[in-house]
Amino acid sequence: MTDSRRPEPPKLPDSAAEPVPALAEQIVELSALTGGLAHEIRNPLSTLKMNLQLLDEDWRQVESPDADRPCDPREVARRGRRRIATLIDEADHLERILQDFLRYVGKRELQRVPCDLNELVDNLVDFYRPQAAANHIDLRFKPAARPLVCDIDAGAMKLAILNLLINAQQAMPDGGEVYIQLDAHSSTVARIDVIDTGPGVAEEDRDRIFQAYFSTKRGGTGLGLANTRRMIREHGGRIHLYTEPPHGSCFTVLLPLAGEKRGKRGQATLSQSPPRMER
Repeated sequence: MTDSRRPEPPKLPDSAAEPVPALAEQIVELSALTGGLAHEIRNPLSTLKMNLQLLDEDWRQVESPDADRPCDPREVARRGRRRIATLIDEADHLERILQDFLRYVGKRELQRVPCDLNELVDNLVDFYRPQAAANHIDLRFKPAARPLVCDIDAGAMKLAILNLLINAQQAMPDGGEVYIQLDAHSSTVARIDVIDTGPGVAEEDRDRIFQAYFSTKRGGTGLGLANTRRMIREHGGRIHLYTEPPHGSCFTVLLPLAGEKRGKRGQATLSQSPPRMER
């Protein structure tokens, strides 16, 4: 990504870890979360009910033919199969909503082990590359020049970064480029930048981008980025969005390096260096 296309970061506080919300804020978040869950479930349930009612009408017509409304059983079967396919899609959607909700609210015991982020992200890129190619995404990876060893739960961190890749892909439905680069941000901090060439994030959406059940994408559960932020917080790190429409977005993840001197309260610190991607 050239400098003309790179989102420039704003001035940020020194602490890389976001402060833990106060109890009152947590209660407000819980209320919003339950309200969001009810809203997310309502639409699939409505679609399920409507298609079941239509199936029932068709089958009643086959069971008790109306002389004034002759029906072709083959046409009824074709309509029935389309409606059953819709039922399956909506059931899958409900399952994803439930899984994401349980993942978000559930208490996870992190199994932390020393892990080189270069290897972890390299494996994830290999896993995701076929899906990226199928969606016309040019996925590029630039590892750090030296090992970046962090005490992390590898599975949780892979999921956090995978959510960023999926978010970038969804932001570019017609294809584009995604760059992942790793670096030692400082002697105590590892840095992961996930940069896309999408349209960027609108100014009115930036403060809500990590909120549960906020999504600008059709079919999304609105918990992907919220889960990512939660997992990174639990690792003592921080995620921040840089965006400059229409030149794309950069999500920067900071994580404390293992066995190194850390910043205030044992958490990583952040300077003002912008993300750079060398082609």
